[in-house]
Amino acid sequence: MINPQVSLLNKSATLKITALTKKLIKEGKDVVNFAGGEPDFDTPLFIKEEAKSAIDKGLTKYTPSAGRIGLKEAIAAKLNQENNIKASASNVIVTSGAKYSIFVAMFSVLAPGDEVIIPSPYWVSYPEMVKLTSAKTVILPTQRANDFKIDPIELEKVITSKTKLLILNYPCNPTGVTYTKAELEAILKVVKEKNVLVLSDEIYEALVYDGREHTSFASLPGALESTITINGFSKTFSMTGWRIGYLVADENITNQASKIIDHTTSCASSISQSAALAALSNKDWQKEIRSKFQERRDLIWEGLSKFPELKPIKPQGTFYLFCDIRGSGLGSFDFATQLLEQFLTSCIPADPFGQEGYIRCSFSTSLEQITKGVNRIGEFLNSLKK
Repeated sequence: MINPQVSLLNKSATLKITALTKKLIKEGKDVVNFAGGEPDFDTPLFIKEEAKSAIDKGLTKYTPSAGRIGLKEAIAAKLNQENNIKASASNVIVTSGAKYSIFVAMFSVLAPGDEVIIPSPYWVSYPEMVKLTSAKTVILPTQRANDFKIDPIELEKVITSKTKLLILNYPCNPTGVTYTKAELEAILKVVKEKNVLVLSDEIYEALVYDGREHTSFASLPGALESTITINGFSKTFSMTGWRIGYLVADENITNQASKIIDHTTSCASSISQSAALAALSNKDWQKEIRSKFQERRDLIWEGLSKFPELKPIKPQGTFYLFCDIRGSGLGSFDFATQLLEQFLTSCIPADPFGQEGYIRCSFSTSLEQITKGVNRIGEFLNSLKK
């Protein structure tokens, strides 16, 4: 009765923990939420006002399936100016969230039997989407000693004649690390020689710290035609519920990808598209939240680094901290469950990310909450010694 490919899917472990966290909060429990995958800031007022104006103007009808031309032109301009990606409106497809952009991209280029390389640790939805296409996931383990980044030599070893696509996510969910231009060039050299497409998920591009600059993979010489770039508004502009994202790729891909939208969502929300256009007009907001997130990053990393049982990785981007908890003597699910149930502090176990013995802590919360959560983790660790 059920499609076998759907039966193979796993429920999102991140959503499970997040749902339990929200349930406890709704019950009035004083929960510190390090599990969240969205900014705690409200959507900026200038974006909300534009959405209200769009409603008042009657901009509430279907749009072209690939997005309004004005928004696509604005995205293309942003890509050219900020990302050094040569793009025009015809290279851009606006979707109902960046996650759907990934889904559309995969369905556009993958066929049964194709192989998709996914570096581990990985965002939990990548392998599940590959399953739906009937392609095959090939996990490429990465090492803590290399900040969990792709080793070009190891990458080349797992490429076969069936390899169609490499998933590249940076700054990375869940590790918080990102790539330098030189590191990306080394990856490009391998995939170009092997004729492998790259899906570059850059949704956290604006959240990089310590003066780092984000380099888009498609901006590298020779990468444009074989790269599908994913981005959106959820993380940078605190617009998770607006469900608005986009992909940019060669027209051969976007022309085909638009057909999927024709027969699924029809188009992204017209109101959200108006809001997204407003978001692109303001550059100051991104700088402001990046500064706030870096302050939070410093606080949680310094706090967790004081516990000998933990070995946190200092995030270079995103609002996630990836932490080795093997010194506690617990597996990641037991650690996360006991911490939430006993000390009302939530985090995400990393096993579903393809990395045992780690947790992911979101620092998308206030400095006060971070301090409280770090203290509770310390109390939890002390309780394990008794």
